[in-house]
Amino acid sequence: MKIRIIAILMISALTIASCTTVELTERDAFDIKRTIRPDYFQNTPYSIEEVLFDADDSLRLNGWHMTRDGSRGTVLYFGGNGFVMVSSYHIIKAFLDQNVDLFVFDYRGYGENPGAPTVSGLKEDGLAAYDYLINEKRVDPEELVIHGHSLGTFVAAYVATQREASGLVLECPITDAQDWTGRLVPWFLKPFINFDIDPALKENSNLVRVSSVDIPLLVFAGGQDKVTPPGMAETIYETAGSASKRIVVIEDGGHNDLPNRKEYADALNAFYDMLDGFTR
Repeated sequence: MKIRIIAILMISALTIASCTTVELTERDAFDIKRTIRPDYFQNTPYSIEEVLFDADDSLRLNGWHMTRDGSRGTVLYFGGNGFVMVSSYHIIKAFLDQNVDLFVFDYRGYGENPGAPTVSGLKEDGLAAYDYLINEKRVDPEELVIHGHSLGTFVAAYVATQREASGLVLECPITDAQDWTGRLVPWFLKPFINFDIDPALKENSNLVRVSSVDIPLLVFAGGQDKVTPPGMAETIYETAGSASKRIVVIEDGGHNDLPNRKEYADALNAFYDMLDGFTR
């Protein structure tokens, strides 16, 4: 969806400006995504178990549960719109470097999973992943952090309002669909572009959810993020009801590259250190 929106904006801008030149380099022509399998981590301190778990509507989803001796706690990760486990090494490594156990999974309709993604379906998937960790893997909620990126912040915030956890991390968050589409359109194009937003998207607001979240909260934003502008993260932070909250804006960061930044690792480490259920 975001690619379609950006394409519309580019075409509209070119039509209005008529003489705008857009540079296309050789590097722009390729979108490289290397794939990994669990055996990619066989020479690390981590053990990886490929698991299957069921959502309430009986859809069976696949995930990876990555554990190590002496870990400080567990992170349940909800990826963004383009997240699939096998092409997300840089994301996975960012957490493994923090000495935490990690649970990642593909949403319905993603990777090898059956079904088609819907807003209600992703919410079911999020609860199913959480319940699997608690009930089957015996993870203590006090030792669990819920972490969502981009689209995954909707799922993460929803799960945090329905279940217990030690902390919540929202990375490049979306406030709500109306605000998001409004921020994507430059002021000079707004008279020419209207969005017809699906009611299922309209009724899901992170602002409503974070206002009732009372666990420690960490919000990340990329200062150069053109997909979810940092202003949305700032609005999330200001609206959040948590008495213990922090926002980190990585000024030269974009939408998908924050896990590669030292500031990101340092902020995660400091956040985990302050949580009562996480070991130092």
